[in-house]
Parts: sequence; C-alpha cells; structure tokens
Amino acid sequence: MKRPRKVAITGASSGLGAALAREYAGPGRSLALSARRLDKLAQIKRDCEERGADVSVRSLDVTDVKQVEAWVDEIERSGPVDLLIANAGIFTGHGADGQWETMADLVRQIDTNLTGTMATISGIAPRMQTRGHGHIAMVSSLAALQPLADAPGYSAAKAGILAYGEAIREYLADDNVTVSIILPGNIATAQTAVQIGAQPGIITAEKAAQVIRRRLDRGRTIIAFPDIMHWLIRLERVLPWRVRAWTHRPFRFHVDPRSGGGNGQD
Repeated sequence: MKRPRKVAITGASSGLGAALAREYAGPGRSLALSARRLDKLAQIKRDCEERGADVSVRSLDVTDVKQVEAWVDEIERSGPVDLLIANAGIFTGHGADGQWETMADLVRQIDTNLTGTMATISGIAPRMQTRGHGHIAMVSSLAALQPLADAPGYSAAKAGILAYGEAIREYLADDNVTVSIILPGNIATAQTAVQIGAQPGIITAEKAAQVIRRRLDRGRTIIAFPDIMHWLIRLERVLPWRVRAWTHRPFRFHVDPRSGGGNGQD
C-alpha cells in the first residue's frame, strides 16, 4: 500500500498507542496524536519529533462526540488523514474473591472502547469516502474471538468493534477505503499490569507496534496476533463450551486496579 503521509492515533500517550506513534514517526510524516492528558502526550511528541516527524497533539476524551468532531476538523484542516488508528480504550474486569465488575465499569468500557471508536471513525470515514482513498484501523482484541470470563465487559466492547469494523469494511470497499481490524493478545502495558494471573504469549508494546505496522503496510484487513494464539482460538471454537472453559482454567485472572492502571485513553 502507499506509504501514509499523515497518521492520526487516539490513545497515543502510553502503551500501544505511544508505541505506534513512535513506530510511525519519521521524516516526511505528519502525526496527529490525541489522549486525555496533554502532560503524558508531551514526551511522546518530543520522541516523535526527534525521529523527524511533524507532530500535533490534543487533549481528547473519545466519549465526548463534540470533542472528537472538533479534533477531526482541526487535523483535517492541515491536510487529509491517510491512516487513522482508533486505539483509545480502557480495561477492567472481575476483582479478587469473585467480585463482579461494577455497572459503572461496564458502561465506561462500552462508552470508551466501542462508542469512542465509532465516534472517531465516523468523523473521518466520510471524508476518506469523498476523497476516494484512506485507511482506517481500529484496535479490538483476541477477546473478541474468545471472550474472557474474567473481563466480560471488555470482551463485549471489543467484540462490538470487530462487528462494526467488518460492517464498515464492506460498506467502504467500493470507495477505495481500507478497513483493518487489529486483534492483539496480551501486550505489556498498563492493562496487563492490573491483570493478576497468567498472560500467555505476552509481548512488548514495541513489538506489537512493529507487527501492526508491517501488516497495515500490506493492507491486511484482519491483524490478529500472536499467530499461535489466534490459531489456537480458532481451532478450539469447534469444541463444546464446557471443554473450552476447562482448557482456560490455567489462564484465569482477576483485576487489581491498585497494581497499575489499565486506561489506554490517558
């Protein structure tokens, strides 16, 4: 695919978003980065500028549709976005001793992970459609393919992103707009810092960003990794659910917010 000259990334101040910003930073490239906290974005901006990129940053809460619309208007005024990566998201799940995640946590995850992703994409997709080119990527999770018993709200939100992505991929196909859905496994970020338990196949955010960029460059529309985890999930879907549940027991976890963070929108 054509090398994107302007890349917009939400949730770019930490974790995977920050790693993606650094991965795409380079001479001749413009980056539009957003996150809720400008102080955390400042260092990412410096890092990317040192690599030769032209960088703009904005404080953005993707659950606020008017903020999202204003950001899109702002970044498009200085030139069309070639690649949008809708990455902003949060994570929580059941606590220790069988403590259910709260209704507030459930709603917050749907608002940020799913509605925020749709709001961001809805702001840019029609412009790409009119131009007749563009690339939209959205970060879902392998949990969309194999929901996590210990993080049902997160799993539901990420499954929603997968469904939304597949729908607009078909809708935009005739307009030469590529839609890619990213389904990572465990990445060493603030999300896994609060996840107390086994984390099979965990990789660094930098490695994940490299995988994502390579596959986006090839125009892949489904980017699921690590590959072995993806194929194991696909294979086990033919098994009865009780058998799957038994195989998942060694990988169960609980969430302890005191041990880190888990907010990929900061």
